[in-house]
Amino acid sequence: MFPRQIKVITIAGVLLLSGPVQGQDQGVVGDPPRPPQRKQQAPPPEPVLLDEIVARVNDRIITRRDLDHELYVVQSDVRRRIQDPERAMRIWQTQKKNVLREMIDARLLLQKAEELGVAPNVDEDVSAHIENMRKESGIPNLEAMDQAMRRQGLSLGQMRERLRQGYVQRQLIGVMVDSRITLLTPEIQEYYDQNREQYTEPEEVELAEILFLTEGKEKNQVHSKAQGVLDRLKAGGSFEELAKEDSEGPTANRGGSIGSFKRGSMQQVQETAVSKLKEGEYSDLIEADYGFQILKLLKRKPERQLDLEEVRRHIQEQLFFKKRQPQLKKYMDGLREESYIYVDPEYQKEYDVEELGLTSIEF
Repeated sequence: MFPRQIKVITIAGVLLLSGPVQGQDQGVVGDPPRPPQRKQQAPPPEPVLLDEIVARVNDRIITRRDLDHELYVVQSDVRRRIQDPERAMRIWQTQKKNVLREMIDARLLLQKAEELGVAPNVDEDVSAHIENMRKESGIPNLEAMDQAMRRQGLSLGQMRERLRQGYVQRQLIGVMVDSRITLLTPEIQEYYDQNREQYTEPEEVELAEILFLTEGKEKNQVHSKAQGVLDRLKAGGSFEELAKEDSEGPTANRGGSIGSFKRGSMQQVQETAVSKLKEGEYSDLIEADYGFQILKLLKRKPERQLDLEEVRRHIQEQLFFKKRQPQLKKYMDGLREESYIYVDPEYQKEYDVEELGLTSIEF
């Protein structure tokens, strides 16, 4: 059976198994043996558990300490990105099952990179990356950066190693997978033709408003005021001047201009009203959730089909990653097949490691 636990006996325990220590009264040669004195001795200390082997990847091991640290990093990242505690917990429970498998795959990639001599100068890239992070964060020096990171549970040295491993893995994948992916011009054209709707810019309108808020007010009185302003517009009043005088919107001081909106981004009642307007025209009263509104159409930019050259790069990225996934899986499957991978049965139950092709022989 492959050992799960590494144990150590303390120094005190070793001394208890040794002979007499220096300075102990052993009597004089020739004296009759004296009966042993009954001295109460402390019992040997319990063996101390240093760590536990979770998995072995060829000649490298993953310990419980390694796993716990990675779990902590992943969980902290989820909590930082997801503010809702319940949603964060659901995402964490899903990601947790993948952590051990991802650690094993990372070690396979690092071992292969070492074997092939990939990324020999990666430390220079890592140092440059850390220096950029320090400057962007406004941290005066690396010592202060290390202190700040330790407060978040990750030292600068640990982050440097994580970055180094990430660089090495990406460069190996770039050489062994990405460099072998080809994109042909007919493929790009076909993708464009099949996804024209995706590359259509929707209609866009530029609007101004005169806004009358109803919160905390008598709705009928607000409606009467709004109708009065609309009547003044119809009598030839200036929309911009009336907006400055009567609008309760935040843009009243600039004639009510509220910017541009793509079709589908407004409430349905506003979409319907604007769809009937020509440039320079204004709507009747629109009742919204927050009050009454008069909208003026300043400019309409019609729907436009983007041509192929405008979206070629995006299409190339889409096709590249579509081809990359099966090629990367094939490469990782090959690495696993040629490797020895063992995971302690206790952890096989807790983590998703079935696809790793685990070695069944235990020793």
